[in-house]
Amino acid sequence: MNKQQKENAVAIKTAIDNINTAKSRFAPIGKSGGGVAQTMTLSLTDDAFDNRAVSPRQVQLVLGLLDALGGTATVKQIDDLAVISEGDLAWVNASGVAYEQTPSKILRTYISKMKGDDAWSKRHGEVALVS
Repeated sequence: MNKQQKENAVAIKTAIDNINTAKSRFAPIGKSGGGVAQTMTLSLTDDAFDNRAVSPRQVQLVLGLLDALGGTATVKQIDDLAVISEGDLAWVNASGVAYEQTPSKILRTYISKMKGDDAWSKRHGEVALVS
């Protein structure tokens, strides 16, 4: 290795070290944008099955995935199962086209309704499906 190659190698190593330092100094802090962390644990309420009709299809699929995981699971476990699910729990719309959003992304929109903190509609009011 000549002198120029050694200098280039040192410069590259320094740049990589700087990038690694910057990543650790500027790691994201706080909640995710929608407040639904992958580590959040959700549990079906006792009457979630009976009340599922108040929610849209994607929420009903999340409930089904949660049920398949034993009724309690993390958001990450729900996301992971959605990727491999088939049949009634396939992560697809009514036409069979795969959803672009993951369950965790749709939870950002619906989590407050799913927990009963916000109303699904004026007609249905606040109905908790998960805790």
